[in-house]
Amino acid sequence: MARALILFLFPTFLACSDRDLYADMPAHVEKRHVALEGAYNFRDLGGYATGDGRTVRWGNFYRSDALGDLTDDDVTKMGELGIKLVCDFRTAEEKAEAPDRLPSDPTPEVLELEIGVEGAKMNELQGRILSGDLEDIDLAQMLVDGNRAFVTDFADRYARLLERVQHEESLPALVHCTGGKDRAGMASALILRTLGVPEEVVFEDFLLTNHYDVRPILGVQRAYLEAGFDEILQRHGSFDAFRRDALGVSDEELVAFRTMALE
Repeated sequence: MARALILFLFPTFLACSDRDLYADMPAHVEKRHVALEGAYNFRDLGGYATGDGRTVRWGNFYRSDALGDLTDDDVTKMGELGIKLVCDFRTAEEKAEAPDRLPSDPTPEVLELEIGVEGAKMNELQGRILSGDLEDIDLAQMLVDGNRAFVTDFADRYARLLERVQHEESLPALVHCTGGKDRAGMASALILRTLGVPEEVVFEDFLLTNHYDVRPILGVQRAYLEAGFDEILQRHGSFDAFRRDALGVSDEELVAFRTMALE
């Protein structure tokens, strides 16, 4: 029951094996999806075009939901990706409930980047869900507020992420949380925006969660990520200012990062 409640509060989704996930979708949707039995939202961030005409290299940056239910075949498949760094945004409670299953060859380094804003009142919410008292719970507003907090209260976590993924020895890198949609979604968005992928394309990537993970318990809405980006503009005036001041990526580092990660 605790696992189910955590997945409700940190939304993930139920796979539907009898649906063609890639029907009527651009070719990149299938190409970027890493099809696993135990994780539904594992995908490559490569292939997106940047504002200067380059594209993000495939096989450098991945995003995913929980890894605790990976099968042995899933673990083998993940090992074949050669991931060197796993950036885990889950809380200690989440990790204890569902420890990651990671490959041993190679064994990736795990960078702990705990963000607990979504689950700050988890015990209270679990009790209310068990009792059926859901009247005053606005989960959508919680996620809007959470995305704002990601770029204010937890900007240092994302700064640590950006510091590490600028270095080739840390790649390929995977960012993940429980649902693979909000904390990992913001991480993915910040990587892509730093690399120069237009904001509208970043929103499209964010919303792909609703495609790969069907029959949602609670899906993603553009407003969630948009709230975080609006907060960036209100506090810093531009993404570039946020990138320099909050994420700690200098203009010189940005040039080197893009040279390494784009083609």
